[in-house]
Amino acid sequence: MIQARSLKALSASLLVLLLQACGGGGTEAPPPEPAFTAAQADLDDALNCTPFTHPERPPVLLVHGTTTTGSEQYTLFYTPQLVALGYDVCIVTYPDRGLGDMQVSAEYIVNALRSVRAQSGRRVAMIGHSQGASMPRWALKFWPSARDAVEDFVLIAGPNHGTTVALLPTLLPTLLETLGLGALPIGTLPEALYQFVPESAFVTAVNTGDETPGDIDYSSIYTQFDELVRPVSPVATAALDAGQNNPRVANILLQDICPGYLSTHLIIGTSDPIPFALALDAINNPGPANVTRAGGPSALCGLLPVDVTALLQAPLVRGLLEIVASEFENGLPNPHLAAREPPLMPYVAAATGP
Repeated sequence: MIQARSLKALSASLLVLLLQACGGGGTEAPPPEPAFTAAQADLDDALNCTPFTHPERPPVLLVHGTTTTGSEQYTLFYTPQLVALGYDVCIVTYPDRGLGDMQVSAEYIVNALRSVRAQSGRRVAMIGHSQGASMPRWALKFWPSARDAVEDFVLIAGPNHGTTVALLPTLLPTLLETLGLGALPIGTLPEALYQFVPESAFVTAVNTGDETPGDIDYSSIYTQFDELVRPVSPVATAALDAGQNNPRVANILLQDICPGYLSTHLIIGTSDPIPFALALDAINNPGPANVTRAGGPSALCGLLPVDVTALLQAPLVRGLLEIVASEFENGLPNPHLAAREPPLMPYVAAATGP
């Protein structure tokens, strides 16, 4: 199946080259993409990759969730397994643990996708959790170069249509205290939290029109026991193109595979073996993740928790050191406190209308 993937990617690349050789096939040049507001040096420094030495497989870009960093989230579980299976792996860390404007954070995803595509010569398989699942959709919606760079996008517990959970009176104080930010001034919140509200301008804009743009296979995986990304039923906020039977989209509730299976918001995106197995199925085969092809309930529900200590044995550790960047030297994050949601970037109106 990996060979079929490679042929698909090669065919797409040859088509692009043919169109370029023919002057674009008689079409007009595409409009310029939105300019970055972040400094290019900062965008480049946010990406860490293992060497690109496995041309038979798509490179994998891992995108972390809110309040963490790429290294913290993916070093112990996803990265060592993917490296051991023969994948080139990249981790992108967007600023300030995801507390800032997600429109700016998305620029880091665009830059990472462009860079990995250029360096590897292959389209990318992107895997993201929580904000790292939903926020990259902004990059794919407004930057055609980002869409062109992606072959598969696996979204794990992504609040794609916002979340109805009130973070402030529940989890937020504990999280911010852990990050050393202390109590918030009255009437202010980190910018990103306003953008998680289902009726926010951010959520409205990213879901206006095509929810799954580009020639990309989308696999959205979520859990009934997610305490942060809600609602899960009757229509999951994590689902994309719900009810449309889009062949490029798979919406997978873990409990539909394994009834009663306990996986929370943190577990599903860090150490749960079932989403990992489904992600591998998606990036190794044409189309989005397929439960039957991945082994079905009999195989998936019997997966055991992974022993992370075994994953970190030498000589694998030496390879991981090439991808893990120190995050503790960067100091405390900027909380990006604001009294309201950040305004939409000017390019949004041009793409979606007023």
